[in-house]
Amino acid sequence: MKKICVIAEEDLSTSRQKRLLDLLYGKFMLTGIGLEAVPYKDIEILSYPHVIKRNAEQEAELERNVAKKDYMKLVKIPNRMIIEKYLQERIFDAIFCKDLVLLPFVIENRKNAKVIMDCREYYPGEQGDERWKRLFAGFNDWLCQTYLPQADYVYSVSQGIAEEYTKNYGIKCDVITSAAYYFAPPHIICPFQRNRTNQTHLSRNGITRERH
Repeated sequence: MKKICVIAEEDLSTSRQKRLLDLLYGKFMLTGIGLEAVPYKDIEILSYPHVIKRNAEQEAELERNVAKKDYMKLVKIPNRMIIEKYLQERIFDAIFCKDLVLLPFVIENRKNAKVIMDCREYYPGEQGDERWKRLFAGFNDWLCQTYLPQADYVYSVSQGIAEEYTKNYGIKCDVITSAAYYFAPPHIICPFQRNRTNQTHLSRNGITRERH
């Protein structure tokens, strides 16, 4: 049975991540890597901790790293470093990467795995305050330029977002929408429709019914 990994910068119990795990469950040997991830079914779930809030000195260091475009220091922060160990100790046939900031870890430790990148949003154009734009807009653009072309398959949730990735980064980006599961609606006869049907039937037999 092929081995599949799903990695995300959030808990894997969120609806989007759990939906993918449910889709793959029973068909593949699964490993999930997530932020403060909790056990789910009998899947191997590996967790890493939340980042510790930066102090003033660390915030200044962040500013310096951005100014120098030393972006890898924004990727490989202490709370994420255990991800490298998780990936180095395992061999997968495919890895679903659900967050752009984790893609460098996946690409560097993929071995022979196929890498599938979920670009559910247009990362360089995320909405944020002036601080976010100053620190992270260029960082996300660098991640896209450097790592998206190295993924084996990239998809997004809408045609517009997919076209932006293709136009700006020269990659093929397919569309897989985040549509809800399909449930066939129950067959219900509208009371007004039933009355019209009865009226037509009675009229054909020479009986009329007064409408109210």
